[in-house]
Amino acid sequence: QGTGGSRHEVGRDLVGALERLLSWAWKVLQSMEVLQALPSMEVAQAAGNSSILTYALALVLGAAPLLYIIREHWAQFSRKEKPKPEPFPEDGVFTLKSLAKFDGVVNPICLGVCGKVVDVSTSENIQAGEGYGKLWAGRDATWALAMLSLKAEDANLMEYKLSDFTPEQHKALAGWYKHFTTKYTVVGKLQEYEGWDFSSVQEEAKSQTPFGAPKTEGAAEATGDAASPSQAPKATAFSAAAKPAEVGMVLAKGDRVIVKDLDDARKELEGVVGILQGFDPREGGFEVALEGTGRVEVFKPAQLAKA
Repeated sequence: QGTGGSRHEVGRDLVGALERLLSWAWKVLQSMEVLQALPSMEVAQAAGNSSILTYALALVLGAAPLLYIIREHWAQFSRKEKPKPEPFPEDGVFTLKSLAKFDGVVNPICLGVCGKVVDVSTSENIQAGEGYGKLWAGRDATWALAMLSLKAEDANLMEYKLSDFTPEQHKALAGWYKHFTTKYTVVGKLQEYEGWDFSSVQEEAKSQTPFGAPKTEGAAEATGDAASPSQAPKATAFSAAAKPAEVGMVLAKGDRVIVKDLDDARKELEGVVGILQGFDPREGGFEVALEGTGRVEVFKPAQLAKA
């Protein structure tokens, strides 16, 4: 992309230079004041006029075709079509490799949860290359959601069993499963989860109320069908669980938060209040501007609560 951009700029500069040169030559042809244009020439005026006229005419006739070719090539380069998005698999079966293409760069943004693939392109919170999108776009998020993890390396992890989860982790996963499969459209399934049984997660999801969603005993989310827009919970700028048992606590950019449960190395910040600024995917936490000092610190979701 950088090389293409530099070629684009070189072509534009070359066209500009040729246009200026042709403009000068045309003015010479029109004015015939060639000796004023080149005062250093020590020749007779008539001879000078004839010589420069011939030069200018040759310049116009020779450079015009070159200018046309360059302009056409530049126009074709500028009109180069962007890659077209790929369709979802006809059979609805994704693999981790094919899911990776749906990261929002060219194709829609999809993620995997409990064996299902969900199109989250309409989410304001999941954008290509930033925030949650940097963590989960084009990847399976099941393990990360259960662990309430904001580490990129916790996506696409499959070396686990549902029985490994604590009751709190199972509940967290059920809450996220309900959120994604009711708010967004399920577009397929993940082949790597073939044979897995997520019925316990689907069953617990019925009683969960993430982000204000209603309880749905016996409702459609057990089959992964998307809810209607009127049923879908409204998303906020940032959301995270303060601790595993509190799935569904909502934080938004600009909220006043209080810092808690810090380790000994940062104990002096315990109880400090600040303003939520945003999400830092590199640190796997939220940026908070501390009141009083204005200093920005990064905290894990479990270390924050509403003030």
